[in-house]
Amino acid sequence: MYQYESEELCSPPATDDEEEPVFSQHNPNTPYGKITLELNMEFETMEQFKAAVQKYNIQIGRQVFYIRNEKKRCRVICYDPDCPWLCYYARTNYPASFQIKTFVDEHTCPRSNKSKFVSCAWVAEELVPKLRIHPNMLQREAHEWFKVEYDISVNERMMFRAMVKAKEVIEGTEKDQYLRLRDYLNEIMKANPGSKANMGTTPQPEGLPKFRNLYIYLAACKNGLRAGCRPFIVLDGTFLKGYFGGQLLTAVGQDANNQLFPIAYGVVDAETRENWRFFLEELQ
Repeated sequence: MYQYESEELCSPPATDDEEEPVFSQHNPNTPYGKITLELNMEFETMEQFKAAVQKYNIQIGRQVFYIRNEKKRCRVICYDPDCPWLCYYARTNYPASFQIKTFVDEHTCPRSNKSKFVSCAWVAEELVPKLRIHPNMLQREAHEWFKVEYDISVNERMMFRAMVKAKEVIEGTEKDQYLRLRDYLNEIMKANPGSKANMGTTPQPEGLPKFRNLYIYLAACKNGLRAGCRPFIVLDGTFLKGYFGGQLLTAVGQDANNQLFPIAYGVVDAETRENWRFFLEELQ
């Protein structure tokens, strides 16, 4: 007989699971230049907080250090004793996280482009996306790029080591490439039937076998040698300047235009008669 309209009856029941976090959460993927630290900001781990402090002070060009560094709390202040900048960080029980308890974001010291927080690992991390776009970037160009984009002067030795680490992340280490040699040889046999691709190894009592030698003779080069090259072959060897060393053996012919025509190549530990004898047997 009576009808009542109420918005309260139409609203869904509230649950505790839908509550949003009260404090701001740190995003470890924040790009350089947009990193911020705030009072009561929460972090998942102590390492995440230290990384944020490192990037933040590199970004603003200031020098800070830890006067208290424990597992559950730490205190960071500025190197200048007259500067009031301070950040105190401790673990909270509810919710279980790490949180900035005290934060004085005020620097009275001058800015510097040489920060002690600039480490080789951080420089390499920033170089990785740049080297993916410009893989032929020189060390001098990378040094100038950091001056322009980051207003930071990086030591030459640190820049050299950082570029090596960044290229290892992009291209992989030489040790990892040796583990993929069998897959590479199998792909050669699939893509170019009739080729010869052999690899020799030395068994180890514990662990994976050790690389000994490698010989590759492509079928396309074999057909080109017989169809359009002069009837003589030149053999030569050269040193490999990589981390693991070794020597590169090559067999080269000459085509009708007096141009060099690659035939086969191999990688051995030393240029010995035994390795050359096996290399010539593969050419037959």
